[in-house]
Amino acid sequence: MKKIMLVLLASLLFFAVPATTQAAIMKEVVIQKQNVYSKHNARGTIVGYIYRGSVVKYDTVTQQVVYRNVKGYLNTTYYLAPAKINTWCAAVVTSGALNLRAQPNTSGKVITTLANNEVIRVNTGAMKNGWYPIAYNRAGYWNWEGYVNSKYVIRVDGFGYDSLAQFSTL
Repeated sequence: MKKIMLVLLASLLFFAVPATTQAAIMKEVVIQKQNVYSKHNARGTIVGYIYRGSVVKYDTVTQQVVYRNVKGYLNTTYYLAPAKINTWCAAVVTSGALNLRAQPNTSGKVITTLANNEVIRVNTGAMKNGWYPIAYNRAGYWNWEGYVNSKYVIRVDGFGYDSLAQFSTL
């Protein structure tokens, strides 16, 4: 009887533990130029660079990033923005200097100014009169405040992998 119980318990433990972890590939947008390393935690050699606005594949399990012919690891993921999570989408500022407002109108207090080609996150589900609530990154931290006019940003959630979301006026 003890042997049967032991076999039953062992089989329960065997089947209760997942055999492998499924890789989750995320589409991410780089918000600041990054070195790509051959090993985790900025170890190994630099195998390439990924520039602001690059749309990359990011494996959440291995923490490996792929962009065009560059494959490796970033020093930090603070400078990645998910292309889309629920109603939040990555977007790029297309104006030379875009005022981030405290209210969704042109008379709202200016919180800060966003630069051309700066990568931000916009909440498409909460747009008010053409103004997106946004999140912007400063020194590796996302600030979830303010509004920008949708005329001056382009969402990049529809861009394909290996795209470069940078814009200039001619």
